Amino acid sequence: MIFASEKFARVRISTDVQAIRPEDRPVLSLIIQASHLLNPIYLRQVSSLNPQYKQEIEDTGNRRLIESFRIMAGPWDRLDGDKPFYGSIEKPLGAGFYPADMTREEFLEWCASHPEQSAALTSFTTIVRRHHGDLVAIPYSHAYELELQKAADLLRQAAGLAQNASLARFLSSRADALLSNDYLCSDGDWIALDSDIECIYGPYETYEDRLFGYKAAFGACIGYRVARETARVAHYSKIADAMHEALPISAEMKATRVPQPDSPFVVIDVLSTSGDARSGIQTLACVLPNDPAVIDKYGTKKVMLRNLQHAKFDEILRPIASHFLDQGTLDDVSFEAFFRHTILHETGHSLGPKGTASGNETIIHALADMYAPIEECKADSTATYLSFWLSERGELSPQDIRETCATLLAGIFRSLRFGLEQAHARANAIQLSFYLERGAIVQSATHEFSCDLDALRQANRDLVAQICDIEYSGDRERANAFLSRYAVLPDSIQNRLARLEGEIPVDIVCHYDAEAPGFFDTQS
Repeated sequence: MIFASEKFARVRISTDVQAIRPEDRPVLSLIIQASHLLNPIYLRQVSSLNPQYKQEIEDTGNRRLIESFRIMAGPWDRLDGDKPFYGSIEKPLGAGFYPADMTREEFLEWCASHPEQSAALTSFTTIVRRHHGDLVAIPYSHAYELELQKAADLLRQAAGLAQNASLARFLSSRADALLSNDYLCSDGDWIALDSDIECIYGPYETYEDRLFGYKAAFGACIGYRVARETARVAHYSKIADAMHEALPISAEMKATRVPQPDSPFVVIDVLSTSGDARSGIQTLACVLPNDPAVIDKYGTKKVMLRNLQHAKFDEILRPIASHFLDQGTLDDVSFEAFFRHTILHETGHSLGPKGTASGNETIIHALADMYAPIEECKADSTATYLSFWLSERGELSPQDIRETCATLLAGIFRSLRFGLEQAHARANAIQLSFYLERGAIVQSATHEFSCDLDALRQANRDLVAQICDIEYSGDRERANAFLSRYAVLPDSIQNRLARLEGEIPVDIVCHYDAEAPGFFDTQS
């Protein structure tokens, strides 16, 4: 038996504390302490049974089992369709956000018959419970009051020490939001943050809710800005509106995205993660917030996690590429292309349709559990489309495009190993199937893969158009049919990926120097 923990490479993420200003060090120490208080909240969001499982597994004394639970934030293997590696209970589709015995149909019928409760029940920041037979919404601020009060106290202490005004403002307003359950203004303060300390902190991603995709999980990613790289990528924020206008979609769809303030890009080296940002597959970057109401008012911010991208490229992507790509394609795989494609992927999330044709509901609520893989596919295919567009503008060379396509292809095989229950893996399966169908990705007689750049350019254009049209339609059944057709893998590829188990890690587990107790205190 291969334990879940054995699928990950252990990576030390070192920190040069001398590169962090002395006045920032005590602030970071408090923020990291506050971030760790999100771990027990997130465990309960994954499953209300997790505290019990955690104790039982720790009592076994089995180191690999304990580590597997810690990596997966529960006894279910996120890389193997959420199959249990301890016990036999299946992971509920609604995680710990809804009653375990509640069905999708019951929830929808209750919301329809109690419209005055629908907004609270479908909110990003409530859990749903039964009370005397009724479905009721409980705000996160109440459900997780003990941990959030302690976290708020630490954030306020950090705000009191912060010498950067925008950081102090955000930490204070985020502390208030944890206790009020109103994150709108605080998210605006985060987007406006102009500090070397980057603090992603709160309920954001909705991947854990596989029943509807409504509920946001708590997580934190604390980092320090890489000023040189942040300045280098600022250009992409400035041309976002031009990118949107260049997409192969109708004027009607384009009109759903109102002109927005520049969505800032920040490049950081990560110092600590917790909660949703810590478990399972480690993210390369993020574009937040996800709440349409916040986006309409404040826009979004994109954060690139440079040191984690380097770790994944070296530990995972390069070795995977050598197993699947022909030699000429392999020679074109590059970190710069990997980094740039991730930037454009995050940009892609902010482009395309921002509402459904009916105008009655948001895309995320219309597509519900189908939304995450469709949206990830939109972002990824848009990134490829924008690469070709940038080359037409003379911003990328022919060699840049070859490296982009080669690295994209390697990245598809890297992400497929996450398992087809995972949104990013399903998004990459769509791309592989779509491009193979159109001859844009080519498999040789010796089973090595390469790209036909001209065919890829056209196939990619078609994919962007189709995926945006699905989002704009708001048709969940259409999205499901599209996923059923393309988010699949041939047995031959499934078998090749399976043979790599135990040879190449699927992802990384990070051990951060900055999380060591007293790290910042002893280095002041």
